[in-house]
Amino acid sequence: MKVILLQDIKNIGKKWEVKEVSNGFAINFLLPKKMVAMATDSALKKSEKEKTNIVEKEKDDLEKNQLLAENLQGKELLIKAKEKEGKLFGSISAKNIAKELARENFQIKEESIILSEPIKEIGEYDIKIELGHGLESFLKLVIESENEK
Repeated sequence: MKVILLQDIKNIGKKWEVKEVSNGFAINFLLPKKMVAMATDSALKKSEKEKTNIVEKEKDDLEKNQLLAENLQGKELLIKAKEKEGKLFGSISAKNIAKELARENFQIKEESIILSEPIKEIGEYDIKIELGHGLESFLKLVIESENEK
């Protein structure tokens, strides 16, 4: 039986693909769980349209991420923090960095900022940012004391 997958199904295929599955599997499992739709002419046209939309969206997303990676590469980000003798009161985490980037109109998810551990000392750090589609960028983070004038 020919069906259109309405979601990714392990060992069968990805969403919007047309697959041939056994009648019993389709009728007893896939159709009742609304995981597939019958491959009618109108459903096939809708499937092709959805696949095209997904490809276009991924292409736009890739272009946006490439531009963002270019803009972030080599950027210097300054964060002022309370400290005593070079040690910070608390630490600087990915959340703090994401918040500071948002102030400069860079919308980066906290999970995209890669830190081996929270930053606990004054200084300069190279921060890796993973943007999806295999793209990554590096920026320089400078932690300074709030007390400096």
